[in-house]
Amino acid sequence: MSVDKISFSFGKNWNDFVLLHLNQARIKEAGKSLRDFLELQTLEGMTFLDIGCGSGLFSLAAYKMGAAEIVSFDYDPFSVKCCEYLKDKEGNPANWTVSKGSILDNVLLEKIKQADIVYSWGVLHHTGDMWQAIRNAAGFVKPGGLFYIAIYNKVQGPFGSETWLALKRFYNRRSKAGKKIVESLFVSMIILKMLATLKNPISEIRRYRKNRGMSFIIDIRDSLGGYPYEYASADEIFNFCKKELGFTLENIKTVNSLSLNEFLFRKSKN
Repeated sequence: MSVDKISFSFGKNWNDFVLLHLNQARIKEAGKSLRDFLELQTLEGMTFLDIGCGSGLFSLAAYKMGAAEIVSFDYDPFSVKCCEYLKDKEGNPANWTVSKGSILDNVLLEKIKQADIVYSWGVLHHTGDMWQAIRNAAGFVKPGGLFYIAIYNKVQGPFGSETWLALKRFYNRRSKAGKKIVESLFVSMIILKMLATLKNPISEIRRYRKNRGMSFIIDIRDSLGGYPYEYASADEIFNFCKKELGFTLENIKTVNSLSLNEFLFRKSKN
């Protein structure tokens, strides 16, 4: 795919989230969302690999769920610092390691061990080579283990995925002040849509943290700035993971929008 100027750092965005928005309620909600989708109440005795750890929130959730070992890595050095900060807040546990790296880096692939649960939420479509990133990430799943990924949905039409890609390129080419203007316009459009569907914008935004414990405005910046950007239909991800990788589907959450489809696959024990 064509990749041009990138002027957005996921890590700097996550730094704002960790320092300004992260609290015990959000941490609790993140843990709940992880337990619910995995359909596991504890991770005791399990290893957890967080690919593209971002803020480190879900590595933290895995730690609090009792994972025997947590390995977190991200390509963005600011994301690494965010994750390290959360690890330090927990007393710098020896069973949690944090490092910088890319899922497309062959040197890194040789260093990391397979895990019982491989988690990569909203990450692999930002690597510049989504299908290879999925393939590499799946290779870290132990036999019988779980593979939890979230990938941007493919939407056809004039306001679909191609339009969203063009908007991301436009946003990344703007100055800091220009980005603020785009963010404000985008938030205004979301609020108008809420009003048009008879929803209370204030209540909706306040409830946003219940979506995996995240922050409304941080996710807006993340969505606009996240580039490279690829996408796939739920069927395409399902067929790829089933036919090429030999995984079976355990859980799924799909959308009809430009948001993310979530998948939980299991690797064969053979």
